Amino acid sequence: MEQHRRYWEDTYLFDVDTQVVAVREEPAPGIAVRDGIVHPKGGGQPDDIATVEMRPVSVSKDAETVWLHPEGALPAIGDVVHVAIDPEVRRRHAALHSAGHLLDACVAPLGFVNVGLSHTPGQAFLLYDVNGGTLPDGEEAKTALIETLLARAHELVGADLPYGAEIDADGVRRVTIEGLQSDPCGGTHVRTTGDLTGIEITRVRTKKGQLKLSYTAEHA
Repeated sequence: MEQHRRYWEDTYLFDVDTQVVAVREEPAPGIAVRDGIVHPKGGGQPDDIATVEMRPVSVSKDAETVWLHPEGALPAIGDVVHVAIDPEVRRRHAALHSAGHLLDACVAPLGFVNVGLSHTPGQAFLLYDVNGGTLPDGEEAKTALIETLLARAHELVGADLPYGAEIDADGVRRVTIEGLQSDPCGGTHVRTTGDLTGIEITRVRTKKGQLKLSYTAEHA
């Protein structure tokens, strides 16, 4: 089956006319299309909200294939269908995911290593183990940490650094903030740090030797 992950190439490709390359009935009726613009849930990023021929679809993924599950009768292999995603949802997801990378680049030099994350709207967080750093003790220390991280994040937003992606020699997709950070990632991202606005750290928690930062961000 040939399916092209267009969401890896262009965050802002919101609709496409594309050919159905596979149809299945189990475990749930669905189709796979050649031009995959719909991002499936993974890596802390939620599913896109999508339609096929203006019909709502749910999204699933197995191995390397993204499946779309429309309501009603399924099109046939070879049919050309119109697939669309909600632009504002995609932009929000891309902003939160990109801000997560940006904040991580601010936190890591302070002596922490990321061990968990979510880029889900209203629930976005970054979780860290101590790696030579010091956990903030008390509200004043937490406030000081927030101020330090946000000052650096806003500086990097102002620098308008490009986000880029490539497949490495091991076949792993890596997302890079130019001159700053490179990480394995399958998500969608903004074009540059300058596309981000409203970056805030909404809560700092320490528990069992770990640091958890809840955050929010929007697309400019």
